[in-house]
Amino acid sequence: MITSLDHLTPTTRGAARAWLDASVAAVPHDLRADLRDELTIALCERLDATSGPDELARVVADLGPVAAASYSGDGDADPRVGRWFGVPFDVRPPTGDRLKESMWDPADPRLFKPRAFGAGWDLNFGGAAVKLGLIEPDAEDEPFANTPHEAFSAAAGFPALMAAAVVAHYAVRGRSLPDRLPNHWDAAGRPDRWVGKGTAAAVDVGLSLAAAGLGAAAAASRTNGAGRAGRLGLAAAIAGGVAKMTVIRTMRGGWWVGPVLVGGVLAPAGLTLLGLALAGRDAERRRDLGHA
Repeated sequence: MITSLDHLTPTTRGAARAWLDASVAAVPHDLRADLRDELTIALCERLDATSGPDELARVVADLGPVAAASYSGDGDADPRVGRWFGVPFDVRPPTGDRLKESMWDPADPRLFKPRAFGAGWDLNFGGAAVKLGLIEPDAEDEPFANTPHEAFSAAAGFPALMAAAVVAHYAVRGRSLPDRLPNHWDAAGRPDRWVGKGTAAAVDVGLSLAAAGLGAAAAASRTNGAGRAGRLGLAAAIAGGVAKMTVIRTMRGGWWVGPVLVGGVLAPAGLTLLGLALAGRDAERRRDLGHA
């Protein structure tokens, strides 16, 4: 694995750049930069400094149709994916693999990548972990491929714990809560929309149980590691955000509401992915030492 095409020999590097130029030529101008970046990363993940043109050709063949992720088979742009005034959007049903690609990519130095679902950008926790020195960009040959099943099962414990906490909150404090609870806050963190206590409880409990179910299903799955990690990261993000929302509903509000809610979503997802990646790195190292 390499971190830049500059690490290739001049002949292979020239062939790789020629392929990239040809690959993005038919893509709308506003999508070319992102597509080229993604293809470059894919090449770097599969090549090393000694790779020659023949190895490059095999990698290109394995990648398949260049625009398959964002374009239909006839080459027309998929209207569900693109940019609106420079802001990327993707409204296709999210998958674990796409969630992983947007949230965890240690080989990509960018801290923000186009969101796996919706509009805007997701924080690249993998890139952030590398910059903080928590993990190496090439810690695993393929991220999460060697993460043990036990680590996935442990990661599912967080959304389950948050769901239990939310249910316990409404079971214990339900009668003492006000009849109406805040459901939205303005830019200064002041509540400006309200819902009935029953509606708030139904939403919070329902979302937390859905997150716990998503985490349990991902942990029990035997599919590829990247997809499982992405789903567990999403489950942790939902569970953390709902738990924070449940607590904040009972408070007066303030400037801290926005940062706390964002942190409640991002921190659990990032820590879940980091833990899974570290478990995979350790498992891969033990495997390599055992074969040495």
